[in-house]
Amino acid sequence: MKEFFKKITDFPVSVKTTRRKFKTIIQESQKLHTLLQINEEILSERPLPELLHNIVKSGVNFLQADAGTLRLADEDKNSLTLKATSGTYRPLSTKILPINEESIAGKVFLEKKPIQCLNISREPSYPWNGEETSKFTSLLTVPLKTKDKILGVFSVYTREKREFSELEVKTAQMFASLSTLAIINRVRLEQIYQSAITEKLTGLYNQNYFYERLKEEVARSSRNNYSLSLIFIDVDWLKSINDSYGHLVGDEALKKISQVIRSCVRKVDLPFRYGGDELAVLLPQTDGEAAYQIAERIRSKVSKISFREKFHLTVSIGVATYPQDANNPQDLLSKADSALYKAKQKGRNCVERFNANQ
Repeated sequence: MKEFFKKITDFPVSVKTTRRKFKTIIQESQKLHTLLQINEEILSERPLPELLHNIVKSGVNFLQADAGTLRLADEDKNSLTLKATSGTYRPLSTKILPINEESIAGKVFLEKKPIQCLNISREPSYPWNGEETSKFTSLLTVPLKTKDKILGVFSVYTREKREFSELEVKTAQMFASLSTLAIINRVRLEQIYQSAITEKLTGLYNQNYFYERLKEEVARSSRNNYSLSLIFIDVDWLKSINDSYGHLVGDEALKKISQVIRSCVRKVDLPFRYGGDELAVLLPQTDGEAAYQIAERIRSKVSKISFREKFHLTVSIGVATYPQDANNPQDLLSKADSALYKAKQKGRNCVERFNANQ
């Protein structure tokens, strides 16, 4: 009977212990699931900004924190730029931090070791300012690194005071290492893709990508009911330049003209080397008049380029607009080419808009 009563009195303790163990198992299972998700990200093809956002969000949940930030170093490793956040907002003044001993992020990057801070309001090397920052108390920052590379730092913040255990810090480092591999893989894939769609000499997009984007942009313009303009450019007398001064000089001329084109268009516009001495620019959400003004700007700037061989180049440009001038991708290209032909007929070094009545 005594043994029976002992078992009864011990029963609540056993239930508590079981619940505690069960809760621990659930937490560990969730952590394992997060690590597996990051492992899948390594092989994913999602865009880099989306990947970085997912890493921060997963890291905050993984470490049971309240917020997180991810910073990547620039190419020269002079500064750390904020690339993604979760659970917090950072003003422009904290977007870029110099890599030095004056900030926790900078220290972690230089020393390649994690740093935690129990009370960041009393930490001189933390940029304590702003209402948003004052919401948090403790901080853990770990380097985003593999054996031979360091890309940046990952930080998590907690509202309540919290000291991360040695195991939690090591777990955070493991998470950061997997995240680093995912970032490296994504960057490499983007470099490979960029190389595949870019023309080497000018750095402009190539002809294959032109056809791909022409179809996409016409379809998008049709769905959203806005204009899409195409500028078609021919470098006047480039063959004569190649014959007189050599192909290296001709190549240099194409590079300079490509730079001019880039300086005259927006980030959303798409410049291409169509082939040989022909270049093209797709202008989304741009009507014929606006496209003509851009084309004229390009023509004018090109005519002012100087070369040490003391010759000047000009360009002839044709402009056509969807859906005003054409009703499909191939038709738009044909109409822009037709306008370019008229510009050449008029003596070159001019811009012509497609006109069905001419």
